[in-house]
Amino acid sequence: MKPPDSLPNEDISLLGVTKVFKTGLLKKKVAVDNLSFVVPPGRVVGLVGPNGSGKSTTLKMILGFLQPSAGEISICGLDARSRRVRSLIGYLPENPRFQKFLSARDILFYYGRLHGISGSTLKAKADSLLELVNLQASATERVGGFSKGMIQRLAIAQALLNDPRILIFDEPMSGLDPVGRREIRRLILRIHAERSKATILFSSHVLSDVEQLCSSVILLREGRLLKESPITELLSAERERYDINVKELPVCVRTVWSASNRMRETPQGITLGVEGIDELLGCLSQLRDEKVAIIGISSQRKTLEDALFGEPGQTAPSSLPAQESV
Repeated sequence: MKPPDSLPNEDISLLGVTKVFKTGLLKKKVAVDNLSFVVPPGRVVGLVGPNGSGKSTTLKMILGFLQPSAGEISICGLDARSRRVRSLIGYLPENPRFQKFLSARDILFYYGRLHGISGSTLKAKADSLLELVNLQASATERVGGFSKGMIQRLAIAQALLNDPRILIFDEPMSGLDPVGRREIRRLILRIHAERSKATILFSSHVLSDVEQLCSSVILLREGRLLKESPITELLSAERERYDINVKELPVCVRTVWSASNRMRETPQGITLGVEGIDELLGCLSQLRDEKVAIIGISSQRKTLEDALFGEPGQTAPSSLPAQESV
């Protein structure tokens, strides 16, 4: 079933959503607090935040597994509680489970029939999806012998069976080794390339994965929206960092930099961290006045983690001490 012809500009919309759980006779816990955000069509969006920030609860409300205590959730302009919405979404849970005695192809056939697909159409779709997730060679093997990475890829194939407009992945790289994580990243990129109109919303604790895959990020903390922004804006808004490598520092200079928490001692000498070209030029001038031997300078691009959470307690000294004999 296709969504209505006149679609809004958002595939997913949350407006003032709150979720309260009863934890005792007179006790309550606010898991999500007045949360509002939108996800435009065709985007790959990362939902990030520390444990207990409300990511899983938010996804479960979008999927209709939980009902919000207040607020509105819409999917392609439809009420998220509507049964029509279910045909628009493909879902990958954090820990997918399948009947261990069935083969990968059997599982896709089973779920395909639940979607009303059958016959040669179902066989062709199952074969195509097994190829997409690189499981065609294991199609007839029982999934009881599959690795976690293979199970994750099979679950993604199952989520794609109904050609959903929206894909929701809950921690898709959770518990995978580096090779498995790379396979899932490549798979998500391929899905986005081949299904450019589909929207992908996934939660993750690994910000490097989010940075590589997503066009924008939604940051939650204690159930509230802390930040919502395109990743390019987050990273471009940050000044470039530079490392200045020196052999040694005079005592007065070392004291100031030690207090700033921007100095690192290495086997080769000392590294000073500065931000922005103006600070770099000012620091070089002051180091030259102190007759400090500079070994080299390197630029360090800020990561998504730096952009979202900053570097608390790490502030460069506004100036070095006046020149004095040491």
